[in-house]
Amino acid sequence: MEHSNPADLNGRPHREAARHADREGSFRELASKVVSDVSGLAKDEAALARLEIERTVKRASLDAAAFVLGAILALIGLAMLCTTAVVALEPALPPLWARMLLMCAVYLLAGGLTGVTAIVSIRNKLQVAPRAREEARAVVDAAEAEIRHG
Repeated sequence: MEHSNPADLNGRPHREAARHADREGSFRELASKVVSDVSGLAKDEAALARLEIERTVKRASLDAAAFVLGAILALIGLAMLCTTAVVALEPALPPLWARMLLMCAVYLLAGGLTGVTAIVSIRNKLQVAPRAREEARAVVDAAEAEIRHG
């Protein structure tokens, strides 16, 4: 049996080609795994950011509810205080309408200040959410850039 190609006798070119194919396949598998891992990390980071946003909104909602309840109780107490002040101011300010008007102004001022304080407090707490969203977007953008430029 004659072999026209001496490389066929010892099989070296075939082995090298097989090794090259194995390396190429291994590289593809590795690159695929890296892309999959980066994609998974980006998804996990986005999920974490979503959870942080949800937690922040829930916390702000509970704080707002507690604040509203406290504000209502404080306003009821202020109303009682104003009623007492109306009666107590009779010797200094005889007309009832003047005493009522004075206490009405005090009552409205206290309620307005409480409302403004509540709005500022809630807005400050909700500003955490955009930062988490921006961080998640930055991670996803970096992961996409890494995948594209490898």
